[in-house]
Amino acid sequence: MAHGANTLPHLAGPLPPCRRPQQLRASRAASCGAGQWRRPTGCLGGMAGAGERRAGRPEPSAARLRCSAFLPDASSLRIAKTTRRQQAERVPVSARVRDPDAAEEDEENPDKEPPNIFWRTMAAFMYMIPWIDAVGLGREIYHKFPVFIYLYYMTGPFVGIYYCSQFAPLVVFFLMFLAVVKNNKLSHFVRFNCMQAIMLDIVVMLFTILHSYFPAELRWSWVLSVFDSFSWVASMATVLYCVFFTLRGFYADLPYVSEAVYIQVEMSEYA
Repeated sequence: MAHGANTLPHLAGPLPPCRRPQQLRASRAASCGAGQWRRPTGCLGGMAGAGERRAGRPEPSAARLRCSAFLPDASSLRIAKTTRRQQAERVPVSARVRDPDAAEEDEENPDKEPPNIFWRTMAAFMYMIPWIDAVGLGREIYHKFPVFIYLYYMTGPFVGIYYCSQFAPLVVFFLMFLAVVKNNKLSHFVRFNCMQAIMLDIVVMLFTILHSYFPAELRWSWVLSVFDSFSWVASMATVLYCVFFTLRGFYADLPYVSEAVYIQVEMSEYA
């Protein structure tokens, strides 16, 4: 394409080679020191007509030109500030999902550490209820083996309180279930053993009910004697087994019973 001489005079001759920024700054500093400044031409120089349009304006000083050569553009500063503001306003959205098998990270949570001697003693004391009901089945055992009578005497201070009224066993049962098993502020170790003591007491009560419903033909025979001995041995062995491992700080695992107890304790936490 052909252009007139007055339209683009800087394209009439060959274009000067592009200079590096270091060479450009050095040449600008030299021209500023000599007092003769002109806008550089080439790839970094811009259009030659820009100098003619600014002919009426005063020439900038050398210090101002030296500083303005390294300042970024105002539009880039505005974009960078907007980007930083958007990043600051961006809030990540997160959701907490509670794991039912995980302990809560609470400073007052008693399950953070293994049960101490207080929790062990309190958990073992819960088995006093099935112990009191089980000693009544050992009449034949105490007659044949008098050494086991000490197991009967150990419950002496609590028998008077437990049987002070006909409604006392029922009140104790509801107190253990509502005040201990469903109390999440207590240790899981205590709640588990309390619920297991309730389940064992139900089993001992079933033995007592079966004993009372024996027919007269079997009540005065050796069948009832064997049944009472078996009931006492099974009940007392289970209770002593649970007390022994509870005082050591372990969960006493009973077949079928402990699984039902664990499910009941976990259901009470989310009820």
